[in-house]
Amino acid sequence: MAKLITLCLLSIYLLSACSNTEKGEKIEVFVIKTLEHETGDYKKVNSVLNTEESKNYIKFNLVAIEDFYDIDGNYIKTEILHSKYEKSKVTLEQNAEDKKVELQEPSTILISENSVKNFRGLDYMTKEEKEKVKEHVLSFIDMF
Repeated sequence: MAKLITLCLLSIYLLSACSNTEKGEKIEVFVIKTLEHETGDYKKVNSVLNTEESKNYIKFNLVAIEDFYDIDGNYIKTEILHSKYEKSKVTLEQNAEDKKVELQEPSTILISENSVKNFRGLDYMTKEEKEKVKEHVLSFIDMF
């Protein structure tokens, strides 16, 4: 009987350890200089990054809106990005998927001209602003 109870307790412990998953979400609004291989001088970005990690795996899901501008502030194009990444910590198998759609109209929100001049984002967003950005960014996911 003691062995059965020990086995049950061990099983419960192992099952609860397997389901211990850390989830996170980061919602960002910012302005950044473009990289060498990218078009334009700077870009405005709205993004939603979801992460999930457990003992056995790690997952990332990024959806971003990037509006590109030249050095004079003239709009060039918009890219909607959807990137997924998964890695098993057990088998070390990795899966990555990147999709991109190009638009011809500015689509980011909540970025002031002052943010552009100082290459900054919003240091602090209210809960309502975060929800607005999240809803806006995720509304583009149907394009994929």
